[in-house]
Amino acid sequence: MTAARQNDSWLRLIVVILAVILFTPMLMMLFAFPMMGGWMMGPGYGGPTPIWGWVMMLVSLLVVLALGYVLYRALAGDGAGGDAALEELRLAYARGDLSEEEFETRRERLRREQ
Repeated sequence: MTAARQNDSWLRLIVVILAVILFTPMLMMLFAFPMMGGWMMGPGYGGPTPIWGWVMMLVSLLVVLALGYVLYRALAGDGAGGDAALEELRLAYARGDLSEEEFETRRERLRREQ
């Protein structure tokens, strides 16, 4: 495993740990708090939820979804695996397995596929 991949693995682990630390209380608040009478239910807490209560729940849900998307992008990387192929190509060129012309041809092909 190269040093860059090892650093990337550590970074992903840290992101996952931070996400668990952030997501757990947020998800509990998002789903449990309204059921416990939160968001300041209507007059005397017996009426319907005012509009701003629903807005606050929507904002909380959007924050959780945004954090989930950021986590997904951090863990998935590019998704297509193009960077790994390009890195392998660079390593082969550095070892001398490929000529400069062959390296350029394959690199252009990989970029077109992405």
